[in-house]
Amino acid sequence: MFILNKKHDLDFKLKLIKEYKEGNMGYDSLSNKYDIVPSQLKTWTYQFDTFGIDGLISSMTRKKYSTDEKLRIIQYRITNQLSYKETARIFEITNPTLIAQWQMKYNQYGILGLESKPKGRASKTMKNKKVDNTSLNESERQELIRLREENRRLEIAIALEKKLQSLARKNQTKK
Repeated sequence: MFILNKKHDLDFKLKLIKEYKEGNMGYDSLSNKYDIVPSQLKTWTYQFDTFGIDGLISSMTRKKYSTDEKLRIIQYRITNQLSYKETARIFEITNPTLIAQWQMKYNQYGILGLESKPKGRASKTMKNKKVDNTSLNESERQELIRLREENRRLEIAIALEKKLQSLARKNQTKK
């Protein structure tokens, strides 16, 4: 049985890659011997072959990509009809699956799906903070009502856009 979410140091990764490249054992045999998932060893081998030791080191540290970067990478892949691996190689992204995840989120939610979500527990100071309507003057109250209505209209427009994109994709796959 394989242990999931276990962190491995650089020396361990290099040791397994070296053993694999010597040719005495395949991915499955080595993964059984060292109790890791075979796909993990394949990923490390790909990262090492493509980016050298830096590929293994950068996979241990998370790089943050802006929404614009993600969109640019996805558009480049589509425009040039590249695979996820080819795109990852060009943009020096050690994990091609990351691009596939961005593509799925973009297809499903549009550009909003590419925005980074805040990590960790929400701040207690902002939790359940409501605007007290009694302390607002009449113009502020009217502005608040107007903004809430506008917010609701925008939420409906976004939901409609998502539905239209979904229907367009379904239509495209039927052709």
